[in-house]
Amino acid sequence: MAVAGLLLLLCPLAAVGAETAGVAVSGESSTAVPAEEPGDPTAPIERLNLTLIEIMKSAEGGASYQERFDRASPVVFEIFDMPFMAAKSIGGSWRKLSPDERKRWVKTFGDFTVSNFADRFDGFSGQTFEVRGERPASRGDNRVVDTLLVRPDDEDVELDYRMSDRAGTWRVVDIYSDGSVSEVALRRSEYSSVLKTGGIEKLITLVTAKTAKRAVE
Repeated sequence: MAVAGLLLLLCPLAAVGAETAGVAVSGESSTAVPAEEPGDPTAPIERLNLTLIEIMKSAEGGASYQERFDRASPVVFEIFDMPFMAAKSIGGSWRKLSPDERKRWVKTFGDFTVSNFADRFDGFSGQTFEVRGERPASRGDNRVVDTLLVRPDDEDVELDYRMSDRAGTWRVVDIYSDGSVSEVALRRSEYSSVLKTGGIEKLITLVTAKTAKRAVE
């Protein structure tokens, strides 16, 4: 199972706020609901970890990429704040998009995020996840859930999930591999050059093609 460059998650966490309002896609968070007291921020990560173990075991049993994608999709869209992530992955370009372009980009970004899980968690050899606790983030009211992917025959992988309270529900807004590397920060750099040369349409086309390619490899 390839784990280097494990997850495509987010760049720095400036709140998107009203800029993501009105992006109606499956799994998005709503800022219109009155805030409630959030529960345990580790609970969504525990659920994600269980799903990933199931996906790895199913892959070992012969499950196809598409079957793994379909299993991961509802959980990822529920646990991750996908509109926020999609907006932050393209930085200031988000403000220039029309409502339709925003919806299409969130869907494209979300599908690519799910495809990372389906593609990389493609076998099982005794891996386990350990949630090692949660702590305050460096700024704001966010929390960080520290997780370790234990691989019996390889080096363990540290995954730190940054969580934000979305109307009483903790959602993932960033992931750092090995405790410091934000995959989305790296993606954002990649996306920036594409946006400069071809705009959002070119970016949607390229990312959609990457997702589609995984389904046939």
